[in-house]
Order: sequence, then C-alpha cells, then structure tokens
Amino acid sequence: MKSKKLKAQKFMALVLALLMISGLFAACSKSESNPANTNTGNKTEQKNDDTSSKNEESKVEANEEVVMETITVWSDNAHEKELRDKQIAEFNETIGKELGIYIEYTVYGSNYTDTIKIAAQAGEAPDLFRSDSKWMQDFVDADYLVAIEDLPGSEQLLSKYKDLVANQAHVFNGKTYTLPYNLTTYGFVINKDLFAACGLTEADYPKTWDDVKRVAKIITEKSGGKAYGFGIAPSALWTISSFYTMPAGQNIGHYGFDYEKMQFAYSDYVPLIKAIDEMVAEGSVIPGYETMDADMLRAQFSAGTIGMLGAASFDVAVYNTQFPAEIDWAVIDIPTFDGQEPKYKAFGNPTNLLCVGKRALEHPEKVLKVLEFFYDDKNAAEMYEEGLYIPVRKEAIALATKEPSMKNFSAFANFDEIFTMAPVPDTLIKFEGDTYRDAIAKIWTDPALNDVESIMAEIDAKYNAALQQVDPALVELYRLPEGVTVERSN
Repeated sequence: MKSKKLKAQKFMALVLALLMISGLFAACSKSESNPANTNTGNKTEQKNDDTSSKNEESKVEANEEVVMETITVWSDNAHEKELRDKQIAEFNETIGKELGIYIEYTVYGSNYTDTIKIAAQAGEAPDLFRSDSKWMQDFVDADYLVAIEDLPGSEQLLSKYKDLVANQAHVFNGKTYTLPYNLTTYGFVINKDLFAACGLTEADYPKTWDDVKRVAKIITEKSGGKAYGFGIAPSALWTISSFYTMPAGQNIGHYGFDYEKMQFAYSDYVPLIKAIDEMVAEGSVIPGYETMDADMLRAQFSAGTIGMLGAASFDVAVYNTQFPAEIDWAVIDIPTFDGQEPKYKAFGNPTNLLCVGKRALEHPEKVLKVLEFFYDDKNAAEMYEEGLYIPVRKEAIALATKEPSMKNFSAFANFDEIFTMAPVPDTLIKFEGDTYRDAIAKIWTDPALNDVESIMAEIDAKYNAALQQVDPALVELYRLPEGVTVERSN
C-alpha cells in the first residue's frame, strides 16, 4: 500500500509540474501573437514586477533583524558616572537599538592606568577608553591606538574640534587620536562684602593690575588689620601658574612658551609679577602668606579676610563645599596689563575624554557612532548643568536649559573664544637652578622690591639655552596645528 501511495504522490507532482509548464508556454504564445498589446502588456508587467520586487524587498527588510554588537568603553571618571550611565541607558534603548549598538560602560578606580596598560599590551583593550596625556605618546608609538581619521565618516566630528586640538596632546604624527572634552578655566575672585565695607563699589572692581594694587591698598588700610587686600600662597608653586600665569595668557598670547617665536618668554609676565611684588612691599598681602598652602589661602578668603585673589574653575567647589564661603563673592575678568581689551583668547586647560583602541577596527562605523555620542553637545550640556564639567565647546554650553546650581560655576564658563592650552616643550629641557615658578616664589616672598626684569630675563636665557640642546625636530612637534591660533577673531 505504501508503495502505491508513494507512486501516486509522485505522479500527481509530475502532473502539476506539467500543467504549470504548459500554462507558461501558453502565456508566452499569447503575448507573442498579439503585437498590438506588446507595449501595453510590457508596461503593465514591468510595473507589476517592480511593485512585486519592492514588496518582496520590504518583506525581507522587515524580516531582517538588526545585528547587535557590543561596543566596550572604559573610563575612570567616577564623579560623572551617575549621569553618564543615564545617558548611555537612553542611547541603548533608542538609537542603539536602531543602529545595532549596545554600549558596555565600565568605570575603574585608581587602578585604571595599570589596567589599561596591561590590557593594551595583551591586545585586550576595549573599543574606546579614557585617554591620558601621560601615556598617549607611548600608546601611539606602540600602535595600541587607531587614529580618528581612520574611522569611516569621522570628518564631521573632527571638523567640530579643528580649532581646539593641539600637537602632542591630541594630534600625533599628523593624525588625531583623541579630542578635548572639558576645560579648567580661570578668573579673579573678589570679596563683595569687603569691598562694600571699605566704600568700594562695582565701579572699583579692578580691570588692570595697577587697579588691583590700588584697591588692595585701600582694603588693607580701611580694614584695620582685620582683612587684607590680596592673597597669595607662593609656597604652593602650582598656585603661581593656576591662579596667575596661566590666566594671564590672554594678555600675552602664551603661558610661558611663545608659540610664534618657538622660545620661552616668561619675561612677558613682568607687569603681573611686579604688581604683586609691590603689593607685598606695601603690606597689602595677608600676613603669613609665605608659609600658607593653597587650602589655607582659600579658607582665609572664604572667612572674609582677603579681598582678592586669582582662581580656577575648580575653586568653585572649594568655595561652595570644602570651605563654604561666609561672604558674598563674585568672579570678575582677569586683570589686563594695559587696560585694553585682550588681544588674545581666554586660556583654558583642556582634559581629553576618549581614544580609540585597536578592537574598534572590527566595527569602525559603530565605534564612531559611540564616539560621537560621548562627544555630543547635548550630553556635554547636561554635564555642565550638573556642575560636572565646563565643556570645551561653547556650543554645548549654549544648549544648557538651566544654570548650574553651584554659585559662580557659570561665571567660569563665560567665554566667547577659548584657546585650549597646547603642551610646551618644558619637559624636553634640562638645566640647574630655579624654575620659573621658583624664581617668582622667591620674588614674592621677599618683602623688599626686586629687580623683576633682570630675574625673569635670566630665567628666559636659561630655559632657551637648554632648548637649544634639544633636537629641533622634537621642538617643532610643539608648533600649533595649522588653523589653530591664540588670537581673537574679533
């Protein structure tokens, strides 16, 4: 019975096949025997075929599932983790699903540097990871990184940062390996209450270093020993640069190394150094400053015993949380040397966010999408709103929908043009004796007036003599990239 049934089934299949073939021949014969209908018939059949083809393609596309791939990202930015995790979760649930991308984000602690070095050496580094200037050159030389230019379609992202990158910080050997993300910016803080108590108004807020010297003397004389006009902590050498020389870059166009002349030029700071030297000699600087560290200085300002001093954007947290100010304080413009509008851009010290690991070459297009997401202006604006970062791009600041809650944080983001401070070749030189900060500290801790011009000229001569011993090709690496300038556009 089974044999007969099988034969019957085969027979029926054969019959059906013959019927389909004969129908096909009949259709062809009919079409060929009616020339009058050829054009019409062909058009109809072509249209139907096109519609059928599109329908089939749509069905295939609808049935095709997006191939999900995990893009791994490592960082050690623990302070921003809560907001970053929220942004990533939203991406993974929306854009990520459309593009077939899932971001796996890991934040390491103090062991991050060792972790990423070991992973890179073993070929196990993630697609993207937080970059660090301490090892960027080594990673580039070891071929652990992929240049952003080598990610297909990266032109638009790179164009957004073309005026903000620097050689030996972002660009190595002519290619871009990381991008700046946020800034430390600079300002000048004043005690508004002390100004008012001394009969000083907003019109007396200093605009030049001569103004600073004049106002400091008034505050000191009218406070009767309870407060003083100015504060410094030269024994904490970093405050000399972070509170004074770096901010004054907008007055001289550099912060110690003249990018145009490719020489050290600390003498250009003479007006600033002399003004503070004279305030020391006049007794306008808070007593005991010689041995104060940075925290002692800032605690005195918060307590109301200092009228003015330099500051960086990270001081906002100091005066709001570490040493909550007992006074009303404000951030004003950095004093100029000559009373004219600054010729140069505001100076900001950039911090980079991510670089690209070799694993990215497995899915470069998707890695680029994730890199663009992390550098997105909207996400940076949210970081700014929470007082976590001052974005390097003013366009991101403009997208903020609310002011940061920390008092005066927004004042440090009030720039129209920024120069992201490029590295200088001071790590390449060797010499004996005082550094520029040592020399300035000695000037300011000497109660007598100093020959500032001569001292700083000797510093320049020593630095530049040492620079002459360095391979010129290495020094050339520190030239500003084409199109990057310290000069303002207006």
